[in-house]
Amino acid sequence: MDTSDLFELFGKNIDSPEVHSFLEKYPSFKVGDPDYGRQYVESKNDGVDLLFEPDDGPRGGKTKDLRNCQSIFLYAQGKDEHEKFPGEVPLGFSFSDSRSDLLSKAAPERTWKIGQGEVDVSFPNPNHDRWDLGDKLISAHYSKKTGSIMYFIVTRKKA
Repeated sequence: MDTSDLFELFGKNIDSPEVHSFLEKYPSFKVGDPDYGRQYVESKNDGVDLLFEPDDGPRGGKTKDLRNCQSIFLYAQGKDEHEKFPGEVPLGFSFSDSRSDLLSKAAPERTWKIGQGEVDVSFPNPNHDRWDLGDKLISAHYSKKTGSIMYFIVTRKKA
């Protein structure tokens, strides 16, 4: 699976022809039930989840007409019962990279520690680092126990 196929879904409504075509092309994806205005489309076999929600964030009620693709989760092997995402990760990142490998490939625009918020990039064991890709952001999320990459999230920037 090529990330360009995934990135073309950014901003598309869950009921759009583009999303329907994507789901026909990749039948391993299953559409989940909506929950508080969020709806996931998951492929455990392809190591990808898509998050659809209103552009201004989740909300309850009938929001199907507002649910657009906001984020793409690319999983490491075994995380949340997913296979490893087989495609190319932006910036040449790899699931086998260490955090220091990622930092040597590109400087993050933000480093985050839950409970402390934004911290300096030199902070040991952050929860995630985030890089600016222009019209998108990518973040690497690390295991608290091992420091290995659990998943990447690619999110569209809002206009």
